Amino acid sequence: MRTEKWQIQKSSYKTTDEIKAACNQLQAKDQADYEVRSNGDHIWVEVDQRKKHYWSPMLRLRLVKAENETRIEGKIAENPLLWAFFVMIKIASIFIFVLSGVIAWYKFNLGYNFNVQLFVMFVMVSVWFAMYLVAEQYKRKGARQIDALYHFVDAIAA
Repeated sequence: MRTEKWQIQKSSYKTTDEIKAACNQLQAKDQADYEVRSNGDHIWVEVDQRKKHYWSPMLRLRLVKAENETRIEGKIAENPLLWAFFVMIKIASIFIFVLSGVIAWYKFNLGYNFNVQLFVMFVMVSVWFAMYLVAEQYKRKGARQIDALYHFVDAIAA
């Protein structure tokens, strides 16, 4: 069951060990599809290196023991390296935008030409818009892999 975008919450009557065994069986069966790692009650599922692209998502699952069932809570996330790159670019562009705005304000007050700073501010807004479009395109490209990860969770919970 999808609760909200990129979130997973399922219930299974299997124990945590049975769910981990199902993950290992699926990984052995579909060796070319997934890389599964686990530690305690956490499971990480990534697309195999041969099919992985920089927009490929990854899945983090947490197994929570309840009375007669095990809850599988998870989140599909972007590639952490790509996400960190986007964050760094956004922070740098925000810094450049604010700095250009401050310099433009001082030049305006002193009576100097500040067209270059306005142009830089316009370019930074264009960078933000372009990054948004690129991120949306990556989500569309990774949609098939996201659906495959949802099916993976369905298979281990059944």
